[in-house]
Amino acid sequence: MALFAVLLVAVLATLGWRLLVPRVRVEDDESPDFASLVTGQSTLAVALAAVLAGQVLWLTPQSHWWLWVPYLGLGLPLVAVDLRTTFLPLRLNYLVAGAMAACLVPLTVHDWRSGVGALAGAAALFALFHLVWRFARGIGYGDVRLALLVGAVSGMAGVQFAALALLAGTALGAVHAIAHAIWARRDPARERHFAYGPALWAGPIVAALLSPIVG
Repeated sequence: MALFAVLLVAVLATLGWRLLVPRVRVEDDESPDFASLVTGQSTLAVALAAVLAGQVLWLTPQSHWWLWVPYLGLGLPLVAVDLRTTFLPLRLNYLVAGAMAACLVPLTVHDWRSGVGALAGAAALFALFHLVWRFARGIGYGDVRLALLVGAVSGMAGVQFAALALLAGTALGAVHAIAHAIWARRDPARERHFAYGPALWAGPIVAALLSPIVG
């Protein structure tokens, strides 16, 4: 079953990248040509990344796949766009959120505690990131919306797992920020801001890998 779920993640990510990303429109004069991102090479990269990310399903309860599969399969194209452009398109975010919301119903029917945990995690991380956005202005609001998805998928496994996912995402973001700053210093033409979304999205994946170690 896990192998089938991993393949489903890869199919969703590949189709999302090929079919949805070229149709993205953002009301911003500085928005890139999203269709130009979709090439044979980038499609292969997304597919391979989806297979690698999907390996986390071997470490998670099968009932939790209801949220993990759309989070990975549809979320990967979203953060891949962010990595390439620093944009987190609203429509792609809504697509992932809508799919996860729909899958929350069978999850809750099968395991109501995980369903409640997903709702609580989504609300908590969304509120936390909204406050950071409101008062610190260190992130974009796309990251706030992404935090809701991160909270949902990590909240299924409880408060400790959600905290570990947030810590992992923050640590990955810090490493990316340092690497980007060094790179930008060597290349004056490179943008100073960087995409935080991929690190935040990867937080629950890293947490699932670390959970057996940290207990």
